[in-house]
Amino acid sequence: MVVAVLTWRVHCGAVCLSAEVSFSLAGALLIGGGYCVEKAVRSDRAALPLAVVPIMFGLQQFCEGWVWVGLHRGDSHLVTIAGAGFLFFAMCFWPAWIPFSMLLVERRGWVHKWLWSMTLVGIVIGLVTMIPLIVDASWLHVEVEGHSLHYNVDSSPAFRLLPNLVWQAVYFVAVASPLIIATNRKLVHFGMALILSAAATHVFVPTGFASVWCCFAAAMSLYIVTLFYRMPRERLEAPSLTRT
Repeated sequence: MVVAVLTWRVHCGAVCLSAEVSFSLAGALLIGGGYCVEKAVRSDRAALPLAVVPIMFGLQQFCEGWVWVGLHRGDSHLVTIAGAGFLFFAMCFWPAWIPFSMLLVERRGWVHKWLWSMTLVGIVIGLVTMIPLIVDASWLHVEVEGHSLHYNVDSSPAFRLLPNLVWQAVYFVAVASPLIIATNRKLVHFGMALILSAAATHVFVPTGFASVWCCFAAAMSLYIVTLFYRMPRERLEAPSLTRT
């Protein structure tokens, strides 16, 4: 239902992002993530990396909020710093963290091996794409496109090594496949929602893809809160997070 509403809003051009949207979403995610961490500490510490996902999405949205502020103020330095922070999560953190967080809660042998490989792939993606921007931030250009932000990093050497389509394919395999093959159905639903929202955003808001899709993904990560809500208060032979 959430994905259907988001897709409809993208199709209708109704997605309107702003500093207020980013900061408000960041606040909700930090609160929800804090609750998830508290439940994970009490019930299943192996789920802690997954529990911090809403918090990290909140920090990413906080960075994007400051990108908007910098653009409105004409402060290029703030835009560069906050934009680099946003892209750190988008390009470097998520491709490695999502498979790593699933690695700790999945027990099936072949899945465990796949998650290890995706974690390593995610680390490589992050290093290759982020290091050039750290070395020379001038390769990052942020512009307002319609009602969203366009993070233009096409001039970075990383994106001249391979076609964008190849980078995107490897990225989505690293981020989405760990969720799609999860034992817990809620995580599978989250993975499917990520894929559907990414497809809709790519079709209807291609220039603002990173900004819009990350906003959608952040909002949908609140779904993880329901997973932790169902966890028992104390571990005491608590069922594993991998069970439905």
